[in-house]
Amino acid sequence: MPKPSFADIACSIARSVDVVGERWTPLILRDLFVGMSRFEDIRRDLGIASNVLAARLDRLERDGIVDRHQYQTAPVRHEYRLTEKGRDLYPVIATLIAWGDKWMAAGNGPPALIVHSECGHATTAVTVCAECGGELNADTAVAAPGPGARPGQGTAVIGDYIKH
Repeated sequence: MPKPSFADIACSIARSVDVVGERWTPLILRDLFVGMSRFEDIRRDLGIASNVLAARLDRLERDGIVDRHQYQTAPVRHEYRLTEKGRDLYPVIATLIAWGDKWMAAGNGPPALIVHSECGHATTAVTVCAECGGELNADTAVAAPGPGARPGQGTAVIGDYIKH
């Protein structure tokens, strides 16, 4: 039985999870971000079944996250490249890495480091306010209704928390 879509819920998290929240999809995105692009390379790296990988890549292509490009004709083979929409997911993946490194890493530390190519330093994702640059976390951020909010559909009453 197919799972119901979150596309009609007035919530950006629900809509995002509908696209990138399937099992394996974040790991496929990780592999694409580190430069893997060929089906077989991704399949081998993840140990994922071919039919599952094909389904996830097809979904990512339908949703505009990846483009498929033929690189061989006999037999026909494709590689997958992140679109601009797909590359915009990098902060999400980097934040998951930072959380996993902090809370889920084995005693040896993180399995991989993110190195900022502009300064050469190992770094971690940090979420900041786009307006003032201050740290953005559960203690410094509140939710407020946006222009696409639908009253009463899975959203909390948050109008009292708007900061002016």
